[in-house]
This record gives sequence, structure tokens and C-alpha cells, in this order.
Amino acid sequence: MANSRKSRNPSRNSPGSLEQAFERALADIAARVAISGPEARIGVAFSGGLDSSVLLQLASRYAQEHHLALTAFHVHHGLSPNADAWLAHCERAAAACGVPLVSRQVDVSDHGGRGVEEAARIARYQALGEMCREQGCKLLLTAHHQDDQAETVLLQLVRGAGLPGLSGMTALHVRHELIGDGVSLGRPLLGVGRAALEQACEALGLEHIDDESNGDLRYRRNALRNAVAPALEQHFPGFAARVARSAGHAQAAQSLLQDLAEIDRERCRAASWSDPLYVPELKTLAPRRTDNLLRHWLYLNRVQLPSQSRLEEIRSQMLDAADDMHPFFDFGAMVLRRIGNRLELHPRLGTPPDDPIALQWNGADPIAVPAWRGTLVFEAGDGLGLSREALSRHPLMLHRRAGQERLKLAANRPSRSLKALYQEAEIAPWRRLWSPLLYLNGELVFAAGLGMDVRHLVMGESVALRWVPD
Repeated sequence: MANSRKSRNPSRNSPGSLEQAFERALADIAARVAISGPEARIGVAFSGGLDSSVLLQLASRYAQEHHLALTAFHVHHGLSPNADAWLAHCERAAAACGVPLVSRQVDVSDHGGRGVEEAARIARYQALGEMCREQGCKLLLTAHHQDDQAETVLLQLVRGAGLPGLSGMTALHVRHELIGDGVSLGRPLLGVGRAALEQACEALGLEHIDDESNGDLRYRRNALRNAVAPALEQHFPGFAARVARSAGHAQAAQSLLQDLAEIDRERCRAASWSDPLYVPELKTLAPRRTDNLLRHWLYLNRVQLPSQSRLEEIRSQMLDAADDMHPFFDFGAMVLRRIGNRLELHPRLGTPPDDPIALQWNGADPIAVPAWRGTLVFEAGDGLGLSREALSRHPLMLHRRAGQERLKLAANRPSRSLKALYQEAEIAPWRRLWSPLLYLNGELVFAAGLGMDVRHLVMGESVALRWVPD
């Protein structure tokens, strides 16, 4: 049963060592994400539990002293019959600190097979990110502490995780995949043990809620916290601090692997391509070094990291495929493809529009075409290009391929089928599908990825065309 607790010996000041440690940690986090000045806004994830109650007290004092705007954010999961009472408690506690509270209710009834615990975590972070962006907060603070860190590392250990998992949580997460863009996640209490927070809560006389689900041993973290951790503490006093220290060593090692991956990424970048990897260079790396680079590259492109066995399968099929083959791996929102001698990552696009799309050129601005996931750019000049008068007077239509189109790209070359031109340009079949054709007054004048048909070009007072995919 959820309830509220209050200290028996309230005091107006939290323990000095905790407050000093918090201020040092938060100052470092704020400096790294450039949070300062009267316009700066930070948020606190506030569940109303003991940890976040102490965090709110410390953060509100820090914000007042440093003239920062602070907002508390509460996520109402609706999983407990006490959820409404918890929200009311959080509203009172935030008001007592002079901090506005913003709340959001989420629905985790349909957890898609993830389990309630994981579904609630995902929904919570997504809601927190949305609220932060709505309120203009670029930094969100959570109350994760040293014991949480130890639990995280132990959970990753029993899952057989590699260095990224064994590194646990970092004090600053600039880009959290669930929170989303524009909001950094800070954990200023990560070096503080749970016992210190309990003492601070007692000293401050804070009321806090107890979530009855925290005692449910069906949840893995609860089982670890309530059954395993006490046994470890009995036989290995202070084990949480030592495990957290090991996580720091793992973070240092992982940082070195990322540095190595960056060196290899620069070496393996395909010539004239901004991000794809060049297969012949990848083949010169040892398998584990290739795996390290692939993990890093996938992470940078926000792809969920595959298991080791899956990664080995990707490496084998992608690197050993013939140049005229186009193997691919589906990562849900993203697709990994081999195109010739390159590995490329692309968002899942589906199929382009069936019907032609009419465009109207206004003489200057590019035309964004969301249905085709790209922008048609018009570059006016005095060289070879389409007639400005013709572009202004006649209709422009974007089409998908029908299969018999031909294009003449140079005056000294014959017209050729688009299929032959795509093959010569090494444009993969899936990319051809999303390369629209532009018709001017019923004539094919431009093919995205290939260029303009010279039979329709004039010299002087002309416009060159360029297609920029999103």
C-alpha cells in the first residue's frame, strides 16, 4: 500500500557533504551542456519518492542561488490505485518548494510484449522528453544514485552484457534515445549512496510516497534490490560503491573503444560520401575491430545495437557479398544496405506516391515535396539549364518511373534508358524507387540522382535543377 512518510526530526538544512557533492556534480553537468543565465531552464523528474524528493529540494535551492528556472515533471502511469493521490502529493511538494509542476498521464496497458516494467520506463522517458521540450528545458535531472548504478551494472552482468552495458549510467547523457532530441539527461546524485539520501530526507523532514510495486519481486530490479543486494551487503559491506567504481573503469575502457572506432570510421568512410563505410577498408580490420566500428557507427545513427551473434552475421554477409549484390538488414526504422563497395544506413521509406504531384515554381525558393521525402532545388544562372520562361509558364509534374523512360545527359552521347543510367551511376534499385522524375509541359527534363536532359536546355537566363533527399 502506498503511503506518505515524514521525518521525526525535521531540520532546515540537508547534510552539508551531500549538498556540496550535489552542487559540484550539477555545476559540472550544467557547464558541459551550457546551462546558465536567467533564460536557462532545467527540469526535475519528480515521482514523489524519497530519492526524487531530496533531488527536488537540492535542485530548487541550487536554482534559486544560480538564478535558474526550475520545473518539476511528474508522469502518471495509472498502474496503481494510488496514482491520483501521488500526483496530488507531488503538486503540494513542488508548490512548497516554489517550483511549478507539469504532469502527464501515459497508458501502458498495451505494452507490446515488453513487460509492464519496461513499457512503463519507455513511456515515462518519452513523456518527460515531451514535457521538457514544451517547457523549454534543455536539461532534465533524475535522482539515480550510487545504489541504482550498482543495480544496473549487476543486471547487465547477469544478462551477459558487454562494456556498454557494464558501464552503467553516466552522470550526463547528452542524447538519450527515449527522451529525444534537444534535452540532455543529468544525474547529479550518481555518486551518492541511498543511505545518504535517506539521512537527508530525515534531516529535511520531507514527506515522500512509497510505491507498493517496489516490493513486488516479480520485477527484476526489485528482486535484486530487496533480495540480492542485502545479501551482498551482508557479506561484502559497501559493495555498491565498489560496483559503481567498476562501472567507471568500464566507462573509461568504452571511451577508448569509441576513440578507436572514430579513427577507424574516418579511415573507412567512403570517398565523396559523408557517412557510409567503405567495404575494402573494413576488410583490412580484424573482426573484433570491425565489430567495434559497426557498433559505434550504428549507435551514431540511432540504430538499436544488435547482439554479438547478429553483429557477426551482419559482418559476414555484408563484407563477403559480391559487388553486384545488395544484401540488407532490417532494423525496424532503419535499414542497413550494401551498395557496391559501401555500407549505407537509410530510414525505412515504404513506397513513393503513385499519382503525379504538380509543382509551381515561384522563381526563387526550393520546393519541398514531403510525399517524396526530398526537396527540388532551382539554381538560377547564365549557364546551361532549363528556360526560366518555360518553368514559369508551363506545368511541372513529379512522377514515379513507369519503366520506358530515356534521358540524354550529354550532347555528345545518345539517349539511354534510365535503368542503364542508374546501373552506370551505381544507384541501387531501392534508391531508384525514391528518385522522382520531373516533367515540364509533358516532357521528361530531369531525373533525381542523374541530372537534366540536354535536349531541353538553353544557354543563359536558365535554371539548373538539383534533388536533395531528406
